[in-house]
Amino acid sequence: MVQQSRKTQYDQSLFEARQRLIQSGFYRQLIVQIESLLQSRDTEFLLDAGCGEGSHLAQILDKIDHQFGVGVDIAKEGIQTAAKAYENSQWIVGDLANTPFTDKAFDIILNILSPSNYQEFTRLMKDDGIVMKVVPGPNYLKELREQIFAGTDQEDYSNEDTVTRFKQFFDITHREKVFHQVTLTEDQFQDLIQMTPLTQDVDLSQLKFVDSITLDLEILVGEKQGLS
Repeated sequence: MVQQSRKTQYDQSLFEARQRLIQSGFYRQLIVQIESLLQSRDTEFLLDAGCGEGSHLAQILDKIDHQFGVGVDIAKEGIQTAAKAYENSQWIVGDLANTPFTDKAFDIILNILSPSNYQEFTRLMKDDGIVMKVVPGPNYLKELREQIFAGTDQEDYSNEDTVTRFKQFFDITHREKVFHQVTLTEDQFQDLIQMTPLTQDVDLSQLKFVDSITLDLEILVGEKQGLS
């Protein structure tokens, strides 16, 4: 299904690099912790909002029974890549500000390292549903950030503003850190620097290979305000 397809800064090669990196297990610890949080919930319909090429949702659904997954992303190239690789979910090109779903359609909305539209999320989630948002921590990919932003105010990162905005729309019921070092091959490093937004304006050939990189993330679980 195609809704409002829009030209984005992301091309097919980026999504293919992202898919290879995720399939290699780069975010495996994140997926394991999300799966653990979802196992205790009796849910049916799950939306990955800003799903990219679909690998996060596919890996989560592989371990969670009795859930129907839908991925939506504005980038047609990402949805095409997802549809080719993962046939057990529904993949839709759509704008997160105006998705083609009915009110209160989803038990769970995932939003993993992706832009958000909280008004739309509130419309889409059931009254007893949750939003699970994954945001970078201060040390996320710090080895890349140190190379790219050395000596600038962007070398340091804080997710405080992102968390504050999330709290304006949802009551946070759980926060969980994901922190460990990931070992990289040279091919995985090339996929990483091709897919991360950190390198959007960077000459990739100038980046030095690192064989270990920091995965520092935080999972925010929120429900509709006033229900807890």
